[in-house]
Amino acid sequence: MPLVPPVIISGMDAAFVAGMNAMNAFSTGAEGTQQNDPGAVIAAGAAAFAAVAGPSIDAYIRSQVIILPPGQAVATAGSPAAQVGATTAPSPPAIIA
Repeated sequence: MPLVPPVIISGMDAAFVAGMNAMNAFSTGAEGTQQNDPGAVIAAGAAAFAAVAGPSIDAYIRSQVIILPPGQAVATAGSPAAQVGATTAPSPPAIIA
């Protein structure tokens, strides 16, 4: 299954809104509580953006299906139990579906 664009689109939109709201609230809070230091306002927005964007990016990446073929099977004598999971070569490249 290919990557699912709506996952990242809605996540980044929500992250942007969260960041902007955090910066707005930080710089225009109740009288006497405003923080007008640009660095502090940007840090508040960045923290809010990261809190929403991180999980959204993770969900987007995990929406992809990656098929990892098995390694080359062992073809030697011995009990079947001794050969379970053993390979003679690494698996071929992953297939991204």
